[in-house]
Amino acid sequence: MNENQEIFTADQFRQQALELSQAVAELQRRDAVTIDPQDPFDNETEFHDYAEDYGEIVPQIRIPGCHIPLKPNRRERSRIRHYHNTVGGALLLHFVVSNALAIGLMMLVSALLYGIDTVRAGGTLPADYDLRAETLLYDGATMTAVNLLIFGLVNAVTALIGLRVTKIRPASLFRTKGFTIWHAAAYICIIITIQCTMGYAADFLTDMLSSVGIEPYEADFETLPEIKCTILSVIYSILIAPVTEELLMRGFVLKNLSRVSQRFGIFMSAFLFGVWHENLGQFLLAFVGGIFFGYLAVKHDSLLPSIVCHMFVNGVAELFSICDTYGWYDLYDVLDMIYMGVAAFGVILLVVMFIRERLPKTVPAQTERGLRITLTSPLLLIAIAAHVGAAVYYTLYE
Repeated sequence: MNENQEIFTADQFRQQALELSQAVAELQRRDAVTIDPQDPFDNETEFHDYAEDYGEIVPQIRIPGCHIPLKPNRRERSRIRHYHNTVGGALLLHFVVSNALAIGLMMLVSALLYGIDTVRAGGTLPADYDLRAETLLYDGATMTAVNLLIFGLVNAVTALIGLRVTKIRPASLFRTKGFTIWHAAAYICIIITIQCTMGYAADFLTDMLSSVGIEPYEADFETLPEIKCTILSVIYSILIAPVTEELLMRGFVLKNLSRVSQRFGIFMSAFLFGVWHENLGQFLLAFVGGIFFGYLAVKHDSLLPSIVCHMFVNGVAELFSICDTYGWYDLYDVLDMIYMGVAAFGVILLVVMFIRERLPKTVPAQTERGLRITLTSPLLLIAIAAHVGAAVYYTLYE
Protein backbone atom coordinates (compact mmCIF):
# COMPACT_ATOMS: atom_id res chain seq x y z
CA MET A 1 0.00 0.00 0.00
CA ASN A 2 1.27 3.43 -0.85
CA GLU A 3 1.97 5.22 2.42
CA ASN A 4 0.47 8.40 0.94
CA GLN A 5 -2.82 6.61 0.13
CA GLU A 6 -5.76 7.58 2.44
CA ILE A 7 -7.55 4.77 4.33
CA PHE A 8 -10.79 6.81 4.25
CA THR A 9 -11.72 9.49 1.90
CA ALA A 10 -12.93 12.77 3.38
CA ASP A 11 -16.51 12.01 2.34
CA GLN A 12 -16.38 8.53 3.92
CA PHE A 13 -15.03 9.99 7.16
CA ARG A 14 -17.76 12.60 7.31
CA GLN A 15 -20.41 9.95 6.63
CA GLN A 16 -19.16 7.67 9.40
CA ALA A 17 -18.93 10.62 11.81
CA LEU A 18 -22.52 11.55 10.98
CA GLU A 19 -23.75 7.98 11.54
CA LEU A 20 -21.87 7.80 14.85
CA SER A 21 -23.33 11.08 16.07
CA GLN A 22 -26.82 9.93 15.12
CA ALA A 23 -26.33 6.66 17.03
CA VAL A 24 -25.13 8.57 20.11
CA ALA A 25 -28.10 10.93 19.84
CA GLU A 26 -30.51 7.96 19.65
CA LEU A 27 -28.96 6.39 22.75
CA GLN A 28 -29.23 9.69 24.59
CA ARG A 29 -32.85 10.06 23.50
CA ARG A 30 -33.71 6.59 24.78
CA ASP A 31 -32.03 7.28 28.09
CA ALA A 32 -33.94 10.57 28.40
CA VAL A 33 -37.37 9.00 27.80
CA THR A 34 -39.57 9.11 30.88
CA ILE A 35 -42.75 7.14 31.53
CA ASP A 36 -46.05 8.98 31.83
CA PRO A 37 -47.01 8.35 35.49
CA GLN A 38 -50.71 8.40 34.53
CA ASP A 39 -50.22 5.97 31.64
CA PRO A 40 -47.28 3.75 32.62
CA PHE A 41 -48.44 0.84 30.46
CA ASP A 42 -49.07 2.91 27.33
CA ASN A 43 -52.74 1.88 27.16
CA GLU A 44 -54.52 4.22 24.77
CA THR A 45 -57.97 2.82 25.66
CA GLU A 46 -57.84 4.19 29.21
CA PHE A 47 -59.01 7.62 30.33
CA HIS A 48 -55.88 9.61 31.11
CA ASP A 49 -57.51 12.28 33.29
CA TYR A 50 -58.98 9.67 35.65
CA ALA A 51 -55.70 7.81 36.25
CA GLU A 52 -53.77 8.21 39.49
CA ASP A 53 -50.00 8.71 39.67
CA TYR A 54 -48.34 5.29 39.29
CA GLY A 55 -45.32 6.78 41.04
CA GLU A 56 -47.15 5.91 44.28
CA ILE A 57 -46.48 2.28 43.37
CA VAL A 58 -43.18 2.60 41.44
CA PRO A 59 -41.42 5.69 42.90
CA GLN A 60 -38.57 5.61 40.36
CA ILE A 61 -40.98 5.94 37.45
CA ARG A 62 -39.88 9.53 36.74
CA ILE A 63 -36.20 8.63 36.44
CA PRO A 64 -35.14 8.80 32.77
CA GLY A 65 -34.72 5.35 31.33
CA CYS A 66 -36.97 3.66 33.91
CA HIS A 67 -38.63 0.56 32.47
CA ILE A 68 -41.80 -1.21 33.63
CA PRO A 69 -41.29 -4.96 33.06
CA LEU A 70 -44.00 -7.33 31.89
CA LYS A 71 -44.19 -8.99 35.29
CA PRO A 72 -43.99 -6.95 38.50
CA ASN A 73 -41.14 -7.47 40.92
CA ARG A 74 -41.69 -8.22 44.57
CA ARG A 75 -41.77 -4.57 45.68
CA GLU A 76 -44.24 -3.55 42.99
CA ARG A 77 -46.55 -6.47 43.84
CA SER A 78 -46.36 -5.48 47.50
CA ARG A 79 -47.39 -1.88 46.75
CA ILE A 80 -50.32 -2.97 44.57
CA ARG A 81 -51.39 -5.44 47.25
CA HIS A 82 -51.21 -2.60 49.79
CA TYR A 83 -53.99 -0.73 47.96
CA HIS A 84 -56.07 -3.90 47.59
CA ASN A 85 -55.74 -4.64 51.28
CA THR A 86 -56.55 -1.03 52.15
CA VAL A 87 -59.81 -1.37 50.23
CA GLY A 88 -60.52 -4.75 51.84
CA GLY A 89 -59.66 -3.50 55.31
CA ALA A 90 -61.94 -0.48 54.93
CA LEU A 91 -64.86 -2.62 53.71
CA LEU A 92 -64.29 -5.14 56.49
CA LEU A 93 -64.23 -2.37 59.08
CA HIS A 94 -67.41 -0.95 57.53
CA PHE A 95 -69.07 -4.37 57.82
CA VAL A 96 -68.18 -4.81 61.48
CA VAL A 97 -68.84 -1.26 62.65
CA SER A 98 -72.11 -0.70 60.77
CA ASN A 99 -73.63 -3.98 61.94
CA ALA A 100 -72.41 -3.53 65.51
CA LEU A 101 -73.76 0.01 65.70
CA ALA A 102 -77.08 -0.96 64.09
CA ILE A 103 -77.59 -3.90 66.46
CA GLY A 104 -76.46 -1.89 69.47
CA LEU A 105 -78.67 1.07 68.64
CA MET A 106 -81.71 -1.13 68.04
CA MET A 107 -81.11 -2.91 71.38
CA LEU A 108 -80.82 0.45 73.11
CA VAL A 109 -84.03 1.78 71.52
CA SER A 110 -85.80 -1.49 72.35
CA ALA A 111 -84.71 -1.32 76.00
CA LEU A 112 -85.78 2.30 76.29
CA LEU A 113 -89.13 1.54 74.68
CA TYR A 114 -89.68 -1.43 76.99
CA GLY A 115 -88.88 0.66 80.06
CA ILE A 116 -91.14 3.54 79.04
CA ASP A 117 -94.04 1.24 78.12
CA THR A 118 -93.66 -0.69 81.39
CA VAL A 119 -93.96 2.50 83.41
CA ARG A 120 -96.93 3.69 81.37
CA ALA A 121 -98.69 0.34 81.75
CA GLY A 122 -98.15 0.28 85.51
CA GLY A 123 -95.77 -2.66 85.36
CA THR A 124 -97.97 -5.01 83.33
CA LEU A 125 -97.55 -5.23 79.54
CA PRO A 126 -99.98 -6.88 77.06
CA ALA A 127 -99.36 -10.52 76.18
CA ASP A 128 -98.57 -9.61 72.57
CA TYR A 129 -96.28 -6.74 73.52
CA ASP A 130 -93.09 -8.33 72.14
CA LEU A 131 -94.70 -8.86 68.71
CA ARG A 132 -96.10 -5.33 68.63
CA ALA A 133 -92.78 -3.84 69.72
CA GLU A 134 -90.88 -5.81 67.08
CA THR A 135 -93.30 -4.61 64.39
CA LEU A 136 -92.91 -1.02 65.51
CA LEU A 137 -89.14 -1.21 65.61
CA TYR A 138 -88.40 -3.14 62.43
CA ASP A 139 -91.30 -2.17 60.16
CA GLY A 140 -91.78 1.43 61.19
CA ALA A 141 -89.78 4.64 61.08
CA THR A 142 -87.27 3.48 63.70
CA MET A 143 -85.48 1.01 61.43
CA THR A 144 -85.41 3.52 58.59
CA ALA A 145 -83.95 6.14 60.92
CA VAL A 146 -81.28 3.67 62.06
CA ASN A 147 -80.35 2.96 58.43
CA LEU A 148 -80.17 6.67 57.67
CA LEU A 149 -78.06 7.42 60.71
CA ILE A 150 -75.78 4.39 60.88
CA PHE A 151 -75.19 3.21 57.33
CA GLY A 152 -75.17 6.67 55.78
CA LEU A 153 -72.70 7.91 58.37
CA VAL A 154 -70.46 4.84 58.21
CA ASN A 155 -70.45 4.94 54.39
CA ALA A 156 -69.26 8.53 54.38
CA VAL A 157 -66.73 8.17 57.21
CA THR A 158 -65.23 4.99 55.72
CA ALA A 159 -64.88 6.64 52.32
CA LEU A 160 -63.30 9.82 53.66
CA ILE A 161 -60.84 7.94 55.89
CA GLY A 162 -59.94 5.61 53.02
CA LEU A 163 -59.38 8.52 50.66
CA ARG A 164 -57.16 10.23 53.19
CA VAL A 165 -55.09 7.08 53.80
CA THR A 166 -54.60 6.58 50.05
CA LYS A 167 -53.85 10.29 49.45
CA ILE A 168 -56.82 11.03 47.19
CA ARG A 169 -58.47 14.43 47.56
CA PRO A 170 -62.28 14.14 47.76
CA ALA A 171 -62.62 17.22 45.53
CA SER A 172 -60.78 15.35 42.75
CA LEU A 173 -63.71 12.93 42.54
CA PHE A 174 -66.00 15.66 41.20
CA ARG A 175 -63.96 17.30 38.44
CA THR A 176 -66.60 16.26 35.86
CA LYS A 177 -65.63 16.39 32.19
CA GLY A 178 -68.03 16.20 29.23
CA PHE A 179 -71.18 15.55 31.25
CA THR A 180 -74.29 17.40 30.02
CA ILE A 181 -78.01 17.26 30.68
CA TRP A 182 -78.37 15.11 27.55
CA HIS A 183 -75.83 12.64 28.86
CA ALA A 184 -77.73 12.52 32.16
CA ALA A 185 -81.04 11.81 30.40
CA ALA A 186 -79.51 9.04 28.27
CA TYR A 187 -77.74 7.44 31.21
CA ILE A 188 -80.93 7.47 33.28
CA CYS A 189 -82.79 5.63 30.51
CA ILE A 190 -79.98 3.07 30.27
CA ILE A 191 -79.84 2.41 34.03
CA ILE A 192 -83.62 1.98 34.06
CA THR A 193 -83.17 -0.65 31.34
CA ILE A 194 -80.54 -2.39 33.44
CA GLN A 195 -82.77 -2.22 36.52
CA CYS A 196 -85.73 -3.70 34.63
CA THR A 197 -83.67 -6.46 33.00
CA MET A 198 -81.91 -7.46 36.21
CA GLY A 199 -85.26 -7.52 38.00
CA TYR A 200 -86.55 -10.14 35.57
CA ALA A 201 -83.25 -12.04 35.78
CA ALA A 202 -83.45 -12.08 39.59
CA ASP A 203 -87.04 -13.36 39.49
CA PHE A 204 -86.03 -16.10 37.06
CA LEU A 205 -83.08 -17.25 39.19
CA THR A 206 -85.16 -17.07 42.36
CA ASP A 207 -87.84 -19.29 40.80
CA MET A 208 -85.21 -21.77 39.64
CA LEU A 209 -83.65 -21.99 43.10
CA SER A 210 -87.08 -22.23 44.75
CA SER A 211 -87.90 -25.19 42.52
CA VAL A 212 -85.04 -27.14 44.10
CA GLY A 213 -85.90 -26.10 47.64
CA ILE A 214 -83.60 -23.09 48.04
CA GLU A 215 -85.29 -19.82 49.00
CA PRO A 216 -82.85 -16.96 48.40
CA TYR A 217 -83.01 -14.11 50.89
CA GLU A 218 -84.68 -10.97 49.55
CA ALA A 219 -84.28 -7.57 51.18
CA ASP A 220 -87.60 -6.33 52.56
CA PHE A 221 -88.22 -2.65 51.81
CA GLU A 222 -91.86 -2.55 52.89
CA THR A 223 -92.73 -0.14 55.69
CA LEU A 224 -95.83 0.81 57.60
CA PRO A 225 -98.09 3.38 55.87
CA GLU A 226 -96.94 6.24 58.09
CA ILE A 227 -95.98 9.62 56.69
CA LYS A 228 -92.90 9.97 58.94
CA CYS A 229 -91.71 6.52 57.89
CA THR A 230 -92.21 7.38 54.22
CA ILE A 231 -90.34 10.67 54.54
CA LEU A 232 -87.38 9.03 56.25
CA SER A 233 -87.34 6.23 53.67
CA VAL A 234 -87.33 8.74 50.79
CA ILE A 235 -84.53 10.78 52.37
CA TYR A 236 -82.38 7.71 52.89
CA SER A 237 -83.06 5.94 49.58
CA ILE A 238 -82.93 8.92 47.24
CA LEU A 239 -80.45 11.25 48.94
CA ILE A 240 -78.29 9.64 51.62
CA ALA A 241 -77.70 6.19 50.13
CA PRO A 242 -76.79 7.24 46.55
CA VAL A 243 -74.36 9.94 47.65
CA THR A 244 -72.60 7.99 50.40
CA GLU A 245 -72.56 4.67 48.54
CA GLU A 246 -71.10 6.27 45.43
CA LEU A 247 -68.53 8.13 47.51
CA LEU A 248 -67.48 4.81 49.02
CA MET A 249 -67.73 2.41 46.07
CA ARG A 250 -67.06 4.57 43.00
CA GLY A 251 -64.92 7.02 44.92
CA PHE A 252 -62.60 5.27 47.35
CA VAL A 253 -62.92 1.66 46.11
CA LEU A 254 -62.92 2.18 42.32
CA LYS A 255 -60.20 4.82 42.41
CA ASN A 256 -57.79 2.61 44.32
CA LEU A 257 -58.55 -0.60 42.42
CA SER A 258 -57.98 1.28 39.13
CA ARG A 259 -54.39 2.26 39.91
CA VAL A 260 -53.08 -0.49 37.63
CA SER A 261 -56.01 -1.07 35.27
CA GLN A 262 -59.22 0.88 34.87
CA ARG A 263 -60.99 -2.15 33.43
CA PHE A 264 -60.02 -4.26 36.44
CA GLY A 265 -61.13 -1.48 38.80
CA ILE A 266 -64.53 -1.19 37.13
CA PHE A 267 -65.30 -4.91 37.28
CA MET A 268 -63.81 -5.56 40.71
CA SER A 269 -65.55 -2.60 42.34
CA ALA A 270 -68.83 -3.68 40.72
CA PHE A 271 -68.39 -7.20 42.12
CA LEU A 272 -67.70 -5.79 45.60
CA PHE A 273 -70.75 -3.54 45.27
CA GLY A 274 -72.83 -6.62 44.42
CA VAL A 275 -71.71 -8.83 47.32
CA TRP A 276 -71.97 -5.78 49.61
CA HIS A 277 -75.79 -5.99 49.25
CA GLU A 278 -75.80 -9.59 50.56
CA ASN A 279 -78.70 -10.97 48.49
CA LEU A 280 -79.14 -12.39 45.00
CA GLY A 281 -81.62 -9.88 43.60
CA GLN A 282 -79.64 -6.82 44.59
CA PHE A 283 -76.36 -8.48 43.64
CA LEU A 284 -77.40 -8.73 39.99
CA LEU A 285 -78.51 -5.10 39.76
CA ALA A 286 -75.59 -3.81 41.85
CA PHE A 287 -73.02 -5.77 39.81
CA VAL A 288 -74.27 -4.90 36.32
CA GLY A 289 -75.29 -1.40 37.38
CA GLY A 290 -71.95 -1.06 39.14
CA ILE A 291 -70.11 -1.75 35.89
CA PHE A 292 -72.13 0.99 34.25
CA PHE A 293 -71.61 3.41 37.16
CA GLY A 294 -67.89 2.64 37.18
CA TYR A 295 -67.56 3.33 33.47
CA LEU A 296 -69.34 6.66 33.87
CA ALA A 297 -67.08 7.65 36.77
CA VAL A 298 -63.96 6.81 34.77
CA LYS A 299 -65.19 8.38 31.53
CA HIS A 300 -66.30 11.68 33.05
CA ASP A 301 -63.69 11.71 35.84
CA SER A 302 -66.48 12.34 38.33
CA LEU A 303 -68.95 10.72 40.72
CA LEU A 304 -71.72 13.07 39.62
CA PRO A 305 -73.06 10.89 36.73
CA SER A 306 -73.24 7.74 38.86
CA ILE A 307 -74.83 9.64 41.76
CA VAL A 308 -77.56 11.00 39.46
CA CYS A 309 -78.27 7.54 38.01
CA HIS A 310 -78.19 5.94 41.46
CA MET A 311 -80.72 8.48 42.71
CA PHE A 312 -83.09 7.69 39.86
CA VAL A 313 -82.80 3.92 40.32
CA ASN A 314 -83.54 4.19 44.02
CA GLY A 315 -86.21 6.80 43.38
CA VAL A 316 -88.09 4.54 40.99
CA ALA A 317 -87.97 1.63 43.43
CA GLU A 318 -89.09 3.91 46.26
CA LEU A 319 -91.98 5.30 44.21
CA PHE A 320 -93.30 1.85 43.38
CA SER A 321 -92.92 0.84 47.02
CA ILE A 322 -94.90 3.87 48.20
CA CYS A 323 -97.72 3.13 45.73
CA ASP A 324 -97.85 -0.45 46.95
CA THR A 325 -97.71 0.54 50.63
CA TYR A 326 -100.55 3.06 50.39
CA GLY A 327 -102.63 1.03 47.92
CA TRP A 328 -102.33 3.50 45.04
CA TYR A 329 -102.67 0.78 42.44
CA ASP A 330 -104.00 2.96 39.61
CA LEU A 331 -100.99 5.23 39.93
CA TYR A 332 -98.79 2.14 40.15
CA ASP A 333 -100.12 0.90 36.79
CA VAL A 334 -99.56 4.28 35.13
CA LEU A 335 -96.02 4.50 36.48
CA ASP A 336 -95.35 0.94 35.35
CA MET A 337 -96.36 1.81 31.77
CA ILE A 338 -94.05 4.84 31.78
CA TYR A 339 -91.28 2.76 33.34
CA MET A 340 -91.49 0.06 30.66
CA GLY A 341 -91.50 2.72 27.93
CA VAL A 342 -88.35 4.33 29.33
CA ALA A 343 -86.73 0.90 29.68
CA ALA A 344 -87.54 0.09 26.03
CA PHE A 345 -86.02 3.37 24.86
CA GLY A 346 -83.02 2.67 27.06
CA VAL A 347 -82.37 -0.53 25.09
CA ILE A 348 -81.84 1.56 21.95
CA LEU A 349 -79.51 3.96 23.76
CA LEU A 350 -77.59 1.04 25.27
CA VAL A 351 -77.06 -0.50 21.82
CA VAL A 352 -75.86 2.85 20.47
CA MET A 353 -73.51 3.16 23.44
CA PHE A 354 -72.09 -0.31 22.78
CA ILE A 355 -71.43 0.65 19.15
CA ARG A 356 -69.79 3.99 19.89
CA GLU A 357 -67.99 3.33 23.15
CA ARG A 358 -65.97 0.61 24.78
CA LEU A 359 -64.77 -0.18 28.26
CA PRO A 360 -61.02 0.31 28.73
CA LYS A 361 -59.01 -2.75 27.74
CA THR A 362 -56.00 -4.27 29.46
CA VAL A 363 -52.52 -4.80 28.11
CA PRO A 364 -50.45 -7.89 29.12
CA ALA A 365 -48.48 -5.99 31.79
CA GLN A 366 -51.73 -4.89 33.46
CA THR A 367 -53.09 -8.45 33.36
CA GLU A 368 -50.00 -9.60 35.27
CA ARG A 369 -50.87 -7.05 37.96
CA GLY A 370 -54.58 -7.81 38.29
CA LEU A 371 -56.51 -10.77 39.71
CA ARG A 372 -53.40 -12.73 40.68
CA ILE A 373 -52.44 -10.05 43.19
CA THR A 374 -56.04 -9.73 44.38
CA LEU A 375 -56.07 -13.42 45.26
CA THR A 376 -53.08 -12.84 47.55
CA SER A 377 -54.63 -9.81 49.30
CA PRO A 378 -56.01 -11.31 52.54
CA LEU A 379 -58.04 -8.35 53.83
CA LEU A 380 -59.89 -7.99 50.54
CA LEU A 381 -60.66 -11.71 50.45
CA ILE A 382 -61.87 -11.66 54.07
CA ALA A 383 -64.17 -8.71 53.31
CA ILE A 384 -65.68 -10.60 50.38
CA ALA A 385 -66.09 -13.72 52.50
CA ALA A 386 -67.82 -11.73 55.26
CA HIS A 387 -70.50 -10.41 52.91
CA VAL A 388 -70.95 -13.73 51.13
CA GLY A 389 -71.24 -15.44 54.50
CA ALA A 390 -73.86 -12.90 55.59
CA ALA A 391 -75.83 -13.59 52.39
CA VAL A 392 -75.73 -17.34 53.05
CA TYR A 393 -76.79 -16.82 56.67
CA TYR A 394 -79.76 -14.68 55.67
CA THR A 395 -80.79 -17.28 53.07
CA LEU A 396 -80.69 -20.11 55.60
CA TYR A 397 -82.06 -18.44 58.71
CA GLU A 398 -84.10 -15.37 57.76
